[in-house]
Amino acid sequence: MERNPFLPLLAFALLVLLSVLSFMGYLLAARRLQAPPPAEALTVLTREGPHTLRGRVARTPEAWRRGLGLREEGLEALLYLFPEATDAPFSAEGYRFPVVVAFLDGTLRVLQVKRLSPGEVYAPGTAYRGVLEVREGLLPLAPGDQVVP
Repeated sequence: MERNPFLPLLAFALLVLLSVLSFMGYLLAARRLQAPPPAEALTVLTREGPHTLRGRVARTPEAWRRGLGLREEGLEALLYLFPEATDAPFSAEGYRFPVVVAFLDGTLRVLQVKRLSPGEVYAPGTAYRGVLEVREGLLPLAPGDQVVP
């Protein structure tokens, strides 16, 4: 019986392939487990004067899907900024507490304010460039107020 000369080469190629796939899995896991950036101060200029909230600016689609009511952090606000205007509905699906959502224009001025209970979905009916999500009861928001990140 003759031994196939390509068998050791095939075994070596499989070993290299498994090593590469294992390394890629390690890189993906490390990327997913990165700590979020530290919270920062978000200032909101209201009719009653400036208010500073402990929050975070979220600029990625992943951050947009993971709202304030889903996070395990003690943040007071999240500011979502979009690269272009959208009219997508805002969902509080899976939230643990009510939030106040302010839809913002390109200059971060409040266009519309809506209080959402956990599980509610709201379509603002207008295009907006950002959203300020605040824990309910912290800040009286009204159209015309402005956010200063």
